Amino acid sequence: MAMLINQKYELFPTDEQKEILDRWLQHCRQTYNSALLDKERKYKQNREQYNRYDMQRQQTLDKKKYPFLKEVPSQPLQEVFVRLKKSFDNFFRKDAKYPKQKKYRDYTSMTFPQFGFNKKGNRMAMSFSEKNKLYHTKLGEIDILLHRPIEGTIKQLIIKRQGTRWYAIFSVERQALPKDIDINNAIGIDVGINKYAVLSNGLEYGNPRFLRKKEMQLKKAQRKLSKRKKRSANYVKQVHQVRQLHEKVANQRKDFLHKLSYNLAKYYSVIAVENLNIRNMVRNRKLSKSISDAGWGMFRNMLAYKCEKHGGLLIKVEPEFTSQDCSCCGNRVKKSLSVRTHICTKCGTVLDRDHNASLNILQKAKEELKIQ
Repeated sequence: MAMLINQKYELFPTDEQKEILDRWLQHCRQTYNSALLDKERKYKQNREQYNRYDMQRQQTLDKKKYPFLKEVPSQPLQEVFVRLKKSFDNFFRKDAKYPKQKKYRDYTSMTFPQFGFNKKGNRMAMSFSEKNKLYHTKLGEIDILLHRPIEGTIKQLIIKRQGTRWYAIFSVERQALPKDIDINNAIGIDVGINKYAVLSNGLEYGNPRFLRKKEMQLKKAQRKLSKRKKRSANYVKQVHQVRQLHEKVANQRKDFLHKLSYNLAKYYSVIAVENLNIRNMVRNRKLSKSISDAGWGMFRNMLAYKCEKHGGLLIKVEPEFTSQDCSCCGNRVKKSLSVRTHICTKCGTVLDRDHNASLNILQKAKEELKIQ
C-alpha cells in the first residue's frame, strides 16, 4: 500500500531569490483571486459552470495580454486552479467556508507537481543539483538544510513562506505495510485548557501556554510599533520584531504538538478524540485566546496523519455529555466548567473531570468500532 508523506526542510534563498519567490507568490495569488471573480461572475450571469480547464484556457490568453505572468513557472500557476477547485469541493461538502479573496498573508505557498529528471534524463524545472542545493532553471541554486534523508519517491514539491523563513516541503510516496489494528491497545484523549491532554489511562500532559508566556513581550513590541511612523525604517524594523515573536510562538506550539502526537500515534493502535467544533468555541470571548493558543485543531490533524503513517486508527466521537456522564455507571451528573472533579451520586465514583471524560470518549469509540 502506497501512502504520501510530507517532509519539510528549511531553504536559505538569497535576497534576490526571496524577491523573485515573493513576486511569484503574488502573481499566483492574483491569478487565484481573478479566477474566483470570473467563476462568480459567469455563474451569476448565465449559471454557467467555469471549471479549471476553462481557467487554464483563459490563462493562456492572459499571458499574451500580461507578459509578467510568463515570469512565473507554468506549473505553479496552473496548480492555482486545482486549489480553487478543492476550495469549492470542501465548501460543497460543508468542510469549509465559501472561498474568499486571498490577501498577502493568506497565500504563502506554491506547488511544483514535477520534480527531478524526466524519462529522457533531462532536468525538470525543480531538481537537486548537489546534496545541499535545490536547483530551479529561473532561480539557480538554493541552499537547503537536509537534516534527514528523503525516504521514498518525490511526487511534488511545495515552496512555502512562513513568517521570515522559507521551506521546501516534499510530498514523498512510500510503500507502507498495513498493520493489524489492536483494539485492546486503545486510548481516549480529552483536551482542555488547564491540562492540555488527559488520557483514559490516567496520564496527563500540561498546557505549555506559549502565547501567554510571550504576551508581555508582544504587548511591548506592539506598543512600540504603534508609536512608529508608518513605512519608516524604524517602523519596518519593529514590524520584523513583532513578526519574529509571533513566529517563535507558532514554532514552539508546532514543536510541542508534533512530539506529543508522534508519541501517542507510535504507542497506541486506536486513538479516540472529541470531534470539537472549534470555530464555534472560539466565539467565547473569555476563552477564545486560550483555545487558539492550545491549537486543538492542529493537534487533531497531526494525530490523523500520524496514526495513518503508523498503521493506527483515529476515531472522532461526538462530544455530547462526555464530561457529565459517569464513566462507571452512565449516570448523568450536571456540573459547570468550574467544577473540576466528577462525583457520581449513584455509584460513588470520584474522578478528575477530564479523566472521566477521556474514559467516556474511549467507550464511545469502542461502541463505534463494534458497529463497524
